[in-house]
Amino acid sequence: LKEKEILDHLNRKITELEKNIVGEKTKEKVKLDAEREKLERLQELYSEQKTQLDNCPESMREQLQQQLKRDADLLDVESKHFEDLEFQQLEHESRLDEEKENLTQQLLREVAEYQRNIVARKEKISALKKQASHIVQQAQREQDHFVKEKNNLIMMLQREKENLCNLEKKYSSLTGGKGFPINPNTLKEHFRSLEERKKQHKEGLYLSDTLPRKKTTPSLSPHFSSATMGRSTTPKAHLPLGQSNSCGSVLPHSLATMTKDSESRRMLRGYNHQQMSEGQRQKPEFYSRTASESNVYLNSFHYPDRSYKDQAYDTLSLDSSDSMETSISACSPDNISSASTSNIARIEEMERLLKQAHAEKTRLLESREREMEAKKRALEEEKRRREILEKRLQEETSQRQKLIEKEVKIREKQRAQARPLTRYLPVRKEDFDLRSHVETAGHNIDTCFHVSITEKTCRGYLIKMGGKIKTWKKRWFVFDRNKRTFSYYADKHEAKLKGVIYFQAIEEVYYDHLKNANKSPNPLLTFSVKTHDRIYYMVAPSPEAMRIWMDVIVTGAEGYTHFLL
Repeated sequence: LKEKEILDHLNRKITELEKNIVGEKTKEKVKLDAEREKLERLQELYSEQKTQLDNCPESMREQLQQQLKRDADLLDVESKHFEDLEFQQLEHESRLDEEKENLTQQLLREVAEYQRNIVARKEKISALKKQASHIVQQAQREQDHFVKEKNNLIMMLQREKENLCNLEKKYSSLTGGKGFPINPNTLKEHFRSLEERKKQHKEGLYLSDTLPRKKTTPSLSPHFSSATMGRSTTPKAHLPLGQSNSCGSVLPHSLATMTKDSESRRMLRGYNHQQMSEGQRQKPEFYSRTASESNVYLNSFHYPDRSYKDQAYDTLSLDSSDSMETSISACSPDNISSASTSNIARIEEMERLLKQAHAEKTRLLESREREMEAKKRALEEEKRRREILEKRLQEETSQRQKLIEKEVKIREKQRAQARPLTRYLPVRKEDFDLRSHVETAGHNIDTCFHVSITEKTCRGYLIKMGGKIKTWKKRWFVFDRNKRTFSYYADKHEAKLKGVIYFQAIEEVYYDHLKNANKSPNPLLTFSVKTHDRIYYMVAPSPEAMRIWMDVIVTGAEGYTHFLL
């Protein structure tokens, strides 16, 4: 908004400048018209007095002649004053046009600079908007990613909680209502109790060897032999912890207790067979989940006694000590203790893996936070650097503007101190004396033998460069104000004309300071005459002759119309 106001102000300034220039020109024109009317009245009065002098008697002729002479002097003074005023007006108008052009160019440069600033700021704003939208989209994507990750972790935690609840329920059902020993200290106490039961079992076995035994018949039941063979060929597994107490408490103090023990073992084997089939069905599900490795802890206590699937359990003979030992060894706590010890190692390994996973997750989250912090710091640093660059650019722009203004002031000062334009304007007056004009310009014609000047002509030798073939040849030049031509001949006899330049075609006459003339014989004495068609390069015989020729030719430069309205 501020820059638009500045642009409007500059446009108004340009309009006001044009109005002021038009007003100045109008005032000068009115003043010049008034002087012209005054001069015309004096001319009419002078002509009337002249006619009266021809018709008046001899007695009044002398008085009228004196009056006519005074009027003629007054008319001459007024005509000179009018010419000076007219020339001053032309000079003033040319100066106004030049000032107008300079100020207009300066204002147009300022307008263009402000427009460029506006475009640059708009581009910067659009770039910042795009960057902000990109940052917002990136933040939204990261937020969605974190929300999704959080939901996944919550779902995983919920599944682990459900698995833990199922394990606790199963363990409680197997142990008769006991809680799940998650604490390693409670597990160690539990296994100590198992070791004590093992010792008690060994003592009971020693006592059973001292009891009297009855000899059995050599023929055994086929069911019993097959059962015994089945137990010997299959690998041993472990009972659940809930059943270990009953096995550990079996002591053969009497036959009645042995009968009860055999019945309980039959029930246990049937129960173990059922638990084994369930465990075999659940194994693939347990292996598919790494977080559910603790299920092996309970699964390892099942007896995989497959020999009882097809054959009925045969009761042991009360008199058989072999069947007694076999039944006791089937419930031995050695197997229970070794399985429990291996499960402790598995639980510890699982806890270690869970701790490692938790530590890895924490490390990933911390690295993600560090990356976000680094990105944020990089964005802040980029923003700070951009602000510094913008500030530096503004300072450089203001400094450059000050330098431009200073240079413009210096140019205006140099222009104000420059030589007036009087000598460099064409002269169209019929009674113009070329010789006196050159002498008043400061040239000494009598000492310059290379140039011959009269009231209407100027003659002399110059070396000219050809137009098509760039060769330098000596020609005799004639500047004639009567014919209004600038001609050149082969020699001073002026018999063979080589070319003519009309006054209307001459635009400018200037010194060849850029050394544009091709292979000039003397670059220091080379000057140029610019016309509508081409530029004539000429070499004078001396510096004084060059200055005289330039001042002479410029009086006929009627093609220079920049000073006219």
